[in-house]
Amino acid sequence: MSGNDLLERARAAAREMYQNDPASQALGITIAIPASGEAVATMTVRDDMVNGFGVCHGGLLFTLADTAFAFACNGY
Repeated sequence: MSGNDLLERARAAAREMYQNDPASQALGITIAIPASGEAVATMTVRDDMVNGFGVCHGGLLFTLADTAFAFACNGY
C-alpha cells in the first residue's frame, strides 16, 4: 500500500471515529492527520474549562492528549 493510500485510510478512520465521539465534539476538539500514525488534536479553552487558578483543568488536558493518541494509534 502506498503512502498516499495509508494517509487516506488514516484520515477516513479519523472521520469515522470523530463522528462517533460525542465527548471530543462537545469539548470542541479538532483532529488533523498529517501522516499515517500521527494526529494533532487542538482545543480552544473556554471559560467553563478552567480551574480555580484560571488555567485549563488538567483532566481536560489529559483528555486532549488521550484523544490525539487514540486517533494516531487507530488510523491503520
